[in-house]
Amino acid sequence: MSTETLAPSSAELIAQELEADIIFGHLRPHQELIEDTLMARFDAKRHAVRAAIQELVARQIVVKPRSRSARVKDFSTQEVEELYHLRALLQKEAVSIMPFPVSAADLDALKTLHIQYAAAASVGADPRLIHQFNDEFHRQVFALCGNETLCKAIAFYTEASNPIRSYGMTDRQWLEQAIAEHAAMVNAIEQEDRATLAHLVVAHMQPTRRRWESMRGLS
Repeated sequence: MSTETLAPSSAELIAQELEADIIFGHLRPHQELIEDTLMARFDAKRHAVRAAIQELVARQIVVKPRSRSARVKDFSTQEVEELYHLRALLQKEAVSIMPFPVSAADLDALKTLHIQYAAAASVGADPRLIHQFNDEFHRQVFALCGNETLCKAIAFYTEASNPIRSYGMTDRQWLEQAIAEHAAMVNAIEQEDRATLAHLVVAHMQPTRRRWESMRGLS
């Protein structure tokens, strides 16, 4: 998305706000994103709203049918299966090429992020902050593989799954499990236990997916 002709980050800010609404369940699959409503909400021009919507379409979390309003994307069972299969392949590949041992500086940075995430989740901090720490933790885990293109693909498909990940994202039980699994990932990296890490990065995706399936009567 080009922002050269927009007020500083106006379209990007709208896109960020709408994506947060999707992540935290304020906007659900099939819910419409009506331009006039968004213009009033954000006190924005139509071109900024349209640019924000187009950015969300590019991220594959919103769809824009011809001659209809944009709406939050929903997924078929097959689409979810394919998306999570691809994410698992990419993430396991990142683990498989990750050079061990990891540097002390990288390991310390990962431990610091884990502490920040656990602290934010434990005290019930702003869900956006918790989500930010969570995604940054995973970004740094996969960055250890040293393949920037692979990391970009992982990030893209992780973001594309946000409408699914939103189910249970702030659930207390899920957060406690996520904290424990993050700690186990750090330990696996420190112990150079590639097999355990490969298992964890895939298993870690499943609770919110299962909740999505449960709420649709698919499990």
